[in-house]
Amino acid sequence: MLWAVVFTALAFGLPIVSSDSNASVGDALAETGKSLVNTLTASQYFWAVYAAITVGVVAIRVSKLAALLEKGVTGIEYIGQYIQPFIPLFMGAIGIYVQSLPEKLEDQIGLEGSITSFERLSILGFHPDPNTSSGMVMAYVLGAILVAIGAFVWHFGLLALAKYRVKEFSLIGYFKNYWVKAYPLLWATSSETIATPLNLYLLRQHAPWVRPTVRRLVAGMGSVLCTNGTLISVFILVGLVGGILGLEFSLLEMLLCIPVAFLISFGIPGIPGELLLFAGPLSLILPIPVEMIPLFLALYLGLQIGLPDSFRTECNTTNNYVYCIVLNETYKKRFMPRESQPVLEAS
Repeated sequence: MLWAVVFTALAFGLPIVSSDSNASVGDALAETGKSLVNTLTASQYFWAVYAAITVGVVAIRVSKLAALLEKGVTGIEYIGQYIQPFIPLFMGAIGIYVQSLPEKLEDQIGLEGSITSFERLSILGFHPDPNTSSGMVMAYVLGAILVAIGAFVWHFGLLALAKYRVKEFSLIGYFKNYWVKAYPLLWATSSETIATPLNLYLLRQHAPWVRPTVRRLVAGMGSVLCTNGTLISVFILVGLVGGILGLEFSLLEMLLCIPVAFLISFGIPGIPGELLLFAGPLSLILPIPVEMIPLFLALYLGLQIGLPDSFRTECNTTNNYVYCIVLNETYKKRFMPRESQPVLEAS
């Protein structure tokens, strides 16, 4: 999450401390505490996590329940091999959304002829004018590219860690056997949940040395709990929307959002458009004038679907493959006798 904040600050040239940050720190901390308590106690996704933990504990003592759960997971892995043919349909849906984005934003907030005046941006050497439909779409695309860059940098860092920790891990095998098959579905659906069966199937096929318990725990729970790409997208969109509205958030103010964003990220459903759950709490924590909050929310919700959603989803789920490799190695070293460790096969 710190990487997400730092990358956003660098991408948009945010100051470390804004001139009026002292006045907002107390309010931000208060809102952070309220959001933390509310998320832990009222989120239905946290209730689902609590229920899953309870079922897991009971299954340890009830063999019939454990056997039933085993059959369910096996079935999900089996279904995964039949999902890939549907990828073109999901990719077409993203194309339709991007094509219709100017009209959607026109309906939400109004562009040409509106009394609202947006600020010209400076992103990756481009200077789109969000006051026009074409300029808003360019800002949207550039924001999505920033999400992609942030996600890929993080992912390649994890791959380097996996290669360092597990010498037998093959980067060529990873991209050839796993990434080229998983990435299109993740990018096209923007849904970790839909991609979970395929992810489990590919992990079983191309990383057979990973223990089933590790694979199913990491890939299964990771569909909701692994949110690296989501958090990168959350903060980049804050910087993007803030720039459009002429609001310059500081690095300190972004850091104050981390506790709330962190907890909310564990209560998201792993579906397209899940960033909408972050918009409201963040708008209360950040120093946004009250009269501009509706506009901030409209832009944030409109710009988060489609390309940013695709790039953050692939980061979330492909990271699970790498985590499986690393955690399986940790499991062997900690819980299995060194002399009984099998030789890993390169994927």
